[in-house]
Amino acid sequence: MSKVLRSILSARVTNIRARLVGNVLIVLSLLSLTVVLYSAAFSRLDQAVVVLKEAVTQPGALMVEQQTAALAETDAALNMVQTVPVVWGLLIGGVFVVIAFTTVHSIARPLEQLTEAAGHLAAGNLEERVPVKRSDEFGSLGIAFNEMAEQLQASYVELEDQVAERTRALQDANYALQRRAIQLEASSEVGQAIASIFDIDQLLRTTVELIRDRFKFYHAGIFLLDETGKWAVLREATGEAGAQMKTQGHRLAVDNNSMVGWAALHRQSRITLDVGEDAVRFANPLLPYTRSEMSIPLMFGGRVLGVLNVQSIEEAAFDEDDVRTLQSMANQVAVAIENARRVSDEAAMLEATSPIYRASRHLTTATTTSEVADAIIDSVAETGADGCLVVEFVFSPSGEPQALMYRGVWRRDREPQFKPGLRLPISESPFPFELVSNLWAVTDVEQDSRLPQSARRVFMATDTRALVNIPLRSGEDVIGQVVVLRTTPGSFSDSALRLYEVLSGQASVALERAQLVERAQRRAQQERTTLQMVDHIRRAVDVEQVLQITAEQISQAMEVPRVSIELSLEE
Repeated sequence: MSKVLRSILSARVTNIRARLVGNVLIVLSLLSLTVVLYSAAFSRLDQAVVVLKEAVTQPGALMVEQQTAALAETDAALNMVQTVPVVWGLLIGGVFVVIAFTTVHSIARPLEQLTEAAGHLAAGNLEERVPVKRSDEFGSLGIAFNEMAEQLQASYVELEDQVAERTRALQDANYALQRRAIQLEASSEVGQAIASIFDIDQLLRTTVELIRDRFKFYHAGIFLLDETGKWAVLREATGEAGAQMKTQGHRLAVDNNSMVGWAALHRQSRITLDVGEDAVRFANPLLPYTRSEMSIPLMFGGRVLGVLNVQSIEEAAFDEDDVRTLQSMANQVAVAIENARRVSDEAAMLEATSPIYRASRHLTTATTTSEVADAIIDSVAETGADGCLVVEFVFSPSGEPQALMYRGVWRRDREPQFKPGLRLPISESPFPFELVSNLWAVTDVEQDSRLPQSARRVFMATDTRALVNIPLRSGEDVIGQVVVLRTTPGSFSDSALRLYEVLSGQASVALERAQLVERAQRRAQQERTTLQMVDHIRRAVDVEQVLQITAEQISQAMEVPRVSIELSLEE
């Protein structure tokens, strides 16, 4: 109930009072005038009677007794005529005053009750109601007022429920983002911890312990494929159950009869949110409390090295974000396993000074896509290359490549033609998209028939005579490419090609991890901005202020100078 409605009701009460009082005064004035006129008329009658009395009292007109009786009768009649109108006039006036007062009270009091109730309603007391004791118009008005109050209270309760629901949703989203940030931090910690471990047993032991402790899992284990590729052998697992399974030589066939075997066979992650409903899952009696399970293939360079298996005591413990985070971490583990296999104990110190080791260290510590690009360029520069392009692919919601994003550009002898941050449509790529999925070298740009003519023109114009394409993958999908440039034709050295092959795996993992971190940071910032906007809007007292606050918050969040909001009044 607004102040305007209260003022209208108050004005109505005052108006009715004034009209009724005015009517009473008019009637009283008319009665007074009637009394005056009546008195004047009877004054004349009085004079006539006096004359009659004088005439009657003349000697000889009537007998004394008759005269006396006539005069007495005349006096009595005159008194009655003079007294009765006055008494009745006063009586009628009093009755009218009483009726008028009663009428005013019967009209004004209900309106005063409505005005008072409206004031309480406007002050925020939505439980205020008007007692309805009449069946006339005022009773109908009271019923209408009570219905309006009920609607206001219901709307307010519904609004509070909506705000509470939105607040809960934002809190849930914030919790999910915090959980996501913790997982990404844990993934980074695992990657940093295992990057410098070259003993395969220590590497696997450290990995499963960190994964279980940082992610709060019930169990974590790593299976590696044997030489035949037909069996996934448990190499390391947590807890007493893990130690017992290792002692027993636990292994699972690479087929569809277990989650581990299925993930290795199909090169895809497999999740079971309720272990009782998955017919594929192998029910391990040593892990009776498992309620959710996920198996993630460990892939390097398109090859399956093994499977990371994690289990939780909670149902539905994993979601898509968990899969992406753990897949990224699994890729890091695969890179570490491959590095550990390549580095022997005798060559560990020598390998620590090699470009491969330095590239691995730089990529492991990179946290943004720009840092990943810089680490790649630094590693490529050590091989004697004359230039390097680090390109990230931008995909549409349907998964189709949409654009190229240049994350890093370097030329040794000149200012690069492209600048970092440049975005081009995929149609302007010098390579057909199907050519970027493999690592291949072009020793002579002018003569190599694999290059499209458009690509040859671009490279010849930039004085590029030889190049190497290094794909960046996320599982089976290509997410970017590194193009190594050289200004002279000729073959690339074996050591350079080995480094480029390692970069294809390690840089892919680093780029994917950086993308996940940056997306999580953007989502966290969006959620914080939304929470702030909702908090400011909840403090608004009217629609105009709500719109003003909304426009200001959108302007700040989107960094635009002006925001316009239009409301349609059509129903």
